Amino acid sequence: MQDKEQFKDLFKKFRLRSRFATLNEFGEALTDHGFIFEDSLLSRWQRGTRVPKERLLLLAIIKIFVKNGGMESLKDANNLLESAGQGYLTEKELIEISKSPTLNKPVWSPQDLLSFTLKIGKSKKILRSGWIREKVKDPESVAEHSFRVSVLAMIVADKLGLDKEKLIQMAILHDLGELVTGDLVWSRGKIIDLKKRQDKEELEKRGIKKIFGLIGKEEQYTELYSEMIERKTEEAKFFWQLDKLEMAVQALEYEKSDAKNLSEFFINADLQISSDFLKKVMKEIFKARKA
Repeated sequence: MQDKEQFKDLFKKFRLRSRFATLNEFGEALTDHGFIFEDSLLSRWQRGTRVPKERLLLLAIIKIFVKNGGMESLKDANNLLESAGQGYLTEKELIEISKSPTLNKPVWSPQDLLSFTLKIGKSKKILRSGWIREKVKDPESVAEHSFRVSVLAMIVADKLGLDKEKLIQMAILHDLGELVTGDLVWSRGKIIDLKKRQDKEELEKRGIKKIFGLIGKEEQYTELYSEMIERKTEEAKFFWQLDKLEMAVQALEYEKSDAKNLSEFFINADLQISSDFLKKVMKEIFKARKA
């Protein structure tokens, strides 16, 4: 029996994990397997108003998700099939789909995961260089900054109709490259050094690849980081503004706790924020400074 709600949720989850930012991109991948559909039909799948019935089509969908890293286990594949009322993979189908090296095999060993965990844990000890320069007492770490950006991403995404999962991943990911590069500053106040930003981001991209290579996820997360630094998707463009907003909030807290003038941080954030909603938040921050 079909479960449209479950299929809808699984389809969207695996599509996003596979880095298909739009249904059109996913439709192009389906075309390579001989299935050509209007985006409107794919929208019905994602809304849960329709579920594909043809088994060969469902197998093609699974192959696409497996190939692009969005589906990593036999259980995932069977859950999608079951939600479409198609039971489980047969032995023959499993052999065909399992030609992908990712399906039903451990992505990492326990030792790999420990190495990765220890590596990302170092972000808790990297202090944000701007606050060190201003001699702030007890400056925050990169991990502390990323935590609050992640929570903001989780809350704001729904309000603005953005891809929540992607925005949260960007927030978690954005400073992990600094584990390799350190916290490099490319803008202060009204001065924005785009060449320095580009050099920094390329170094951090290599860092992301190295770090996530520990668990065999370098391709997936370097692709996401590339999307971030290209600043073309709505999530990428908004993310960097959210990052600057969090910096302004932190500056507000440090001005109050350390009795400092941190004007350049507010100027810098205000300069780089274009979202109407975040500009309104910045106005509240400026009001709080005066207060």
